[in-house]
Amino acid sequence: MKNNNLVILVWAIIIGCTMIGGFLGVYIISKETGEYNYDLAIPIIGGTVLGFLIYLIFSKWSKKRNGNVPDFDERSVILMKRYLMIVLYVVLFGSGAVLIILYSMGVQLIETGMLILCLMGLYMLIGFGAFITKRL
Repeated sequence: MKNNNLVILVWAIIIGCTMIGGFLGVYIISKETGEYNYDLAIPIIGGTVLGFLIYLIFSKWSKKRNGNVPDFDERSVILMKRYLMIVLYVVLFGSGAVLIILYSMGVQLIETGMLILCLMGLYMLIGFGAFITKRL
């Protein structure tokens, strides 16, 4: 398989999974309310395609501006590997420590909403750190 065909296949899978996720979200919401809103199909498809087109425009603009300079070199890969290894252990030991502290305080149940907020904060923190590490 040629490289160009592989790239097209990967992007088709990513776009398809994004659309399926959007429709699955609409289905789950509609199942709880009992009212299926099919008008949300247009924003799901339009948002996915528009996001892909914006990515294509920015990548073409970046390639035109920077030439053939790769995004990652060996130094960036080593920095990213070190950062992700450190984050792995910080998140593992930090989450374990927080759970032990909560248990010692007498907390027996944790709400799912609070877990979602905690994980969202962790993902954002890890993402911002990876972005900063990439820029170093």
